[in-house]
Amino acid sequence: MTDTRKIVRILLLILVGLAPLGTAPNSRPATPDSKPKNATCAFSNLRYSGWCRVTQDVPEGSTGEEVCQKVLNCLNDTSCTKTFCNATDIRGGWKLEEVQTEK
Repeated sequence: MTDTRKIVRILLLILVGLAPLGTAPNSRPATPDSKPKNATCAFSNLRYSGWCRVTQDVPEGSTGEEVCQKVLNCLNDTSCTKTFCNATDIRGGWKLEEVQTEK
């Protein structure tokens, strides 16, 4: 075997050995769009001092308004055991005042 063939063979072996370190064809690099969106919901209640603000992840295929509506439903449901607004036990009379969605 000539020196040139040996060098080519060694280079091919090196390249084949490094191939698994490359990016898989179906993988996507992380982009800012791949981060989950957050929705900040602002609620008011005459019996609650100040504003209640709740930040929740927005699942893919959903909207910030839908997420805030679920929190509002819980705040107005006496059987809901989730805690929001400094773990308030006030259930009923809550209003959704504002929804801010951010990435």
